[in-house]
Amino acid sequence: MARRILELPVLLILVLSCNDSSNQPDSSLDASAHDAGRDTAVDVQNHDHRTDQSVALPRLGVYTVKVDGTGLQLVVDTGMRQLSHVRPGPGGWLTATRYNEDPDGNGLAMEGEGGGQPHYGQSEVVVFDRSAPQTVVVIAGGTPAKLCANSSWTADGRLLFLHQDDPVDPTRPRFKRASFTSIPTVAAIDVVDVPPELFAVDPYQWGPSDSSGFIVFPAVFQHPSGFMRPIWRMPAAGTTSLAQVQVVGCPICPANNGCCAFSSPAAVLGTNDPTIHPLGTEVIWMHQHPDVSFMLGAQTYYPYRQHRLQFGKTQEDLTHAAIAPTVVQSYVQWRPDGNEVVYWEIQPDLTTGVVRQPLFRMAPDGSARQPIPLPADLCTSHPSYLDSNTIIFSGWRCGGAPCSCAPEKL
Repeated sequence: MARRILELPVLLILVLSCNDSSNQPDSSLDASAHDAGRDTAVDVQNHDHRTDQSVALPRLGVYTVKVDGTGLQLVVDTGMRQLSHVRPGPGGWLTATRYNEDPDGNGLAMEGEGGGQPHYGQSEVVVFDRSAPQTVVVIAGGTPAKLCANSSWTADGRLLFLHQDDPVDPTRPRFKRASFTSIPTVAAIDVVDVPPELFAVDPYQWGPSDSSGFIVFPAVFQHPSGFMRPIWRMPAAGTTSLAQVQVVGCPICPANNGCCAFSSPAAVLGTNDPTIHPLGTEVIWMHQHPDVSFMLGAQTYYPYRQHRLQFGKTQEDLTHAAIAPTVVQSYVQWRPDGNEVVYWEIQPDLTTGVVRQPLFRMAPDGSARQPIPLPADLCTSHPSYLDSNTIIFSGWRCGGAPCSCAPEKL
């Protein structure tokens, strides 16, 4: 029986790459920002899960909302190019991944292009000021068919991101870290070394960019028992030595006496998007759970679920019994005080083909899960906390008669 990995919310790591582009301001967010006959919504407050046709949502946008669902605000209408992975940084600056290619030809450049497989060709790492969100500065990327994505700020005001521009292996992504004279003026972009045995993605840093800080990341690795993609930890300064990195967590298979092992990289049940508690004491990530799956035709799909490691303790599976096996739980981000996390779900209905994408909050141990009430025609992704009471996230207006969040329906 064939098995296919459900990859919608994560990096397609084996086929794309990218190059640096100049650090120049770009005001083209608004070049195609308005649909014909549509008014831009600047303030769309106090709406619940009902579809409210009086609220004019842009096709693609970035929003803020209070954790109780009130005060929904449109930060910026991004026109035809999605901004995802929006994360706050120093002085009101935000970073994001921006998309520029439209392989399905619907006029929108999005992460979810291509019928469920993410598309990162010509993607860019960008920064913009929340007070002037129409002016975007490109830090790196923008090369056709090349990947540049998944940026996050460091404790010392730098920007860590994934950049697939290895001069020896064009399929291999590298970790880059930008430093600034003052944001957004780049002083330097440096490579952060990773052991060559690891095919690494999705870096996230805690602490300064030296040996006192550390980075966690997923990476494919060929173990003697087979291929694996655990979460790893290494010094923030980087290293080329496998002896200086440690496995944090992974999908567990008793038959392997630990991390699940597979015959090829394409078959791996993998990890993605680790994030670190503000105190550096624990990590939450998502991985494909070997004991949670569903059939679609002749294929078996393994959706992502959340896992946690408090350093010095045993890995915890945060999967709860009430959730349907078709649901993806994706992209956990920490509240500044470390007492709560926010994430988004992908909820496909296999009968109707309709996809929903709500936001949730929960305690770090997986308890006290609460949906954040939002309009039913707003599809959400990649939430982060601006502060303890405010979430920033990417969103798009659902498409088709059934109002589905599937990108191919838009």
